[in-house]
Amino acid sequence: MRKWFIMSALIVSCLLLGSTYFVGVQIEKTLKEQIAQLDNPDVDIQLVNYHKSFFNAHADFKILVSLPEREPLEIQMASDITHYPYKANSINTMHFSDQSLQNKLNTFFQTEDWFKSTESINLLGKVEGQLSLPKGTYETPQETLDTGALTLTYGYDLKSEQSDLNVNWAGFNGIVGNEHFTAKDIVIAASFVKLEVAHLIDYQYQIDIGEFDFQRADKQLTLQQAKLNGASTTADDRLTLSSKNAWEVKTIQNGPQTFTDTQFSLALNKLNIAALNELKMNIDDPSIRRQSLSYLMSLGVGVELKKLSSKTPWGEVNANLQVDVQKNVALQNITNNPLMLIDYSNGSLNVNLPNTLLGQPEFAGLLQVALNNRILDEDEGKLSLQATLDRGELTVNDRVIPM
Repeated sequence: MRKWFIMSALIVSCLLLGSTYFVGVQIEKTLKEQIAQLDNPDVDIQLVNYHKSFFNAHADFKILVSLPEREPLEIQMASDITHYPYKANSINTMHFSDQSLQNKLNTFFQTEDWFKSTESINLLGKVEGQLSLPKGTYETPQETLDTGALTLTYGYDLKSEQSDLNVNWAGFNGIVGNEHFTAKDIVIAASFVKLEVAHLIDYQYQIDIGEFDFQRADKQLTLQQAKLNGASTTADDRLTLSSKNAWEVKTIQNGPQTFTDTQFSLALNKLNIAALNELKMNIDDPSIRRQSLSYLMSLGVGVELKKLSSKTPWGEVNANLQVDVQKNVALQNITNNPLMLIDYSNGSLNVNLPNTLLGQPEFAGLLQVALNNRILDEDEGKLSLQATLDRGELTVNDRVIPM
């Protein structure tokens, strides 16, 4: 019995030691592979030193971040790694090569140990990490800034290339001149999946903000309980993508006016990926931006404003919109005359407004013109618009309007 126990203990010890050694080898290999695969022209990560023993390892990194019209920002990072039979843990430290910047951050966070980071990776390729920053304070006679504690946790699967990110931030407040701004209780959750086709990523996100407030002598804007969420999904053929975004704000106070239960939901469907990338590259060039947008529209797109609603000081507002543009519209036709899209589109629009807006000078003129031209109908205290578009035929409140 005793011999079996000793033999079993020896076998287990050998397996544990062998597994620990294997973890150390795999961690070094994986780390070097991940750095070699990085493809970001604005960030350069270099492994300066890697020293490995049986149970431990130490790695030094140099990170160069490109900045516009300035020398690259140089960051020095070090990781102390501990090997276990099934995973490895690391404790990471960071400092800036620019000692002046480092001193400013030490002063802002009131400690030299303001950066705290831990990470683990197991044999299945699952990475988990956490980064935290303490509260910080900056003050001059002209401006002040206070930031609350921040915690960031993340996970990454090396095999599926799926990642998750969670941020919990107490918020910030500051004063610049006569402007005062505050944000409280910020929570961000996001997930990303890299697809097998390069440069394609599906994502989901949700952002919760407890309160945001901006004030100056002539203006005050306050948002309470704001929630933003959205997603982008690539089609199976990897040719198009669809995105959706939704906003919900419990209370918006704009000066003396208060809006409650405000909701906005927008979806864009069947966006051609190649055309969308071309538009993004040319967005700052007005000479070709219009042609890039026309190219995107010519390949078909769906726009759906699922919900726009708010309880305003004048009453409740509701609207929704749905438009589908057929694909294979001649690009040159759209470029020369964007109104040509009407002949290749169908959709609907519904709007309901309180008629008390007729008593507001900033809205009255436009609304009265719409009423006079029967674009709006007035009934039971509401102004309404129901419109449909079917390949060139526009119907507004049951009345066909020639196009």
